[in-house]
Amino acid sequence: MGPDDIAELEALGSQPGYDAFLAPARALEGAVEECRSNIALAFHNTKRGVDSVLTRDVELATLPGVNVEELRDLPLLAQGLAFAALQVQRDMKASTFGGLFERAQHLRRKLLKTAEALAEAAFLDAAEVEASRTEGHRDIVGDCLGLVALFRRHEPKLTGRSPVTPEDVNEVERVAVQLRALLAAPGEARENEASPLFFEATETRDRFWTLLTRRHDVLWRCGAWLFGRDVDMHVPPLQARHPLVRAVVPTAIERASQQPLRRGESRPQGSSGSSGHAPEGGAMRSKVRFMVKVGFDFPSR
Repeated sequence: MGPDDIAELEALGSQPGYDAFLAPARALEGAVEECRSNIALAFHNTKRGVDSVLTRDVELATLPGVNVEELRDLPLLAQGLAFAALQVQRDMKASTFGGLFERAQHLRRKLLKTAEALAEAAFLDAAEVEASRTEGHRDIVGDCLGLVALFRRHEPKLTGRSPVTPEDVNEVERVAVQLRALLAAPGEARENEASPLFFEATETRDRFWTLLTRRHDVLWRCGAWLFGRDVDMHVPPLQARHPLVRAVVPTAIERASQQPLRRGESRPQGSSGSSGHAPEGGAMRSKVRFMVKVGFDFPSR
C-alpha cells in the first residue's frame, strides 16, 4: 500500500465507526474473507447505494427481514473498515513481525492457488489440498508448512508441471519457521495494551470487510426489489469503478413490430404493442422471476 493509499484511508477512517462495529465484526460466524480490495472505492459505492435506496425508505420498511438502520449505517461501517486497515499498516511498520507475515501470506496464496489448479488437473488429490486450507490468520504458519510438505511429497510427479519450484518451497519453509519463532517469542512492548498485534489487526480488518460485504448484499437485494434490473445503476457493487449501463436488446417480436410494412401487408391483430393489460401482467411475472433468481425471501402468507 502506497503513501497515497494510506493518506486516503486516513482521510476516510473513523474510530467511532470502528468502535461501533467492532463487536459485530468479532461476533461474525462462518468464513472470513480476506480484504484485498480498494476500501475507498467500497466506501463511495456503499454511500451511493445507501443514498439511492433510502430515497424510498417507506417501501423499504415494508420488506421482510430488512433492518433499515443497519443499511443507513453502512457508510459508517465502511469508515470503520478504513480505520481497521490503518491499524494493520501501522502495526506492520512498528513490528518486525509485519513484513514477514505479509511475505508468508503472499507465498501461501501462491502455493495454494497452484495446488488447487494441480488438483483440478488431477495431479494432486483435492482432499490433500483442502487439508492445507484454514480460516483466519493465526494458523498461517501451519498452512505454509502443510503446503511445503504437500509439494515435497509429490515433487517427482510435479516436476515440469508446476510453476512452484523447489526454491519457492524452500523459501516458504524458511519464512514459516522464522514466523513461528517470532510468534513463540515474548510479545513486543506496546504503547497501548488495547492496540492489537499485527495478526490480530489483520483479522479484525478482514472481519470488518466480511461484515460490510454481507450487509451490502442485503442492500443490493433491497435495491433489486426497488429498481429491478437497473439495480447496479443505483446500488453499485463494492468494487465497481463505473456506472453499469444495461443495453436494451429488442426481442424478435419487438424487432418485427418495428419493421415498416410493405405495400399490401397488414399487421396481425393484437401485434401493435398496446394489448390491454397483458404487458402489466408480464412485467409483474418478470419481476417475480428476477427476485426469485437473486434469492429474495418473500413473506409467507
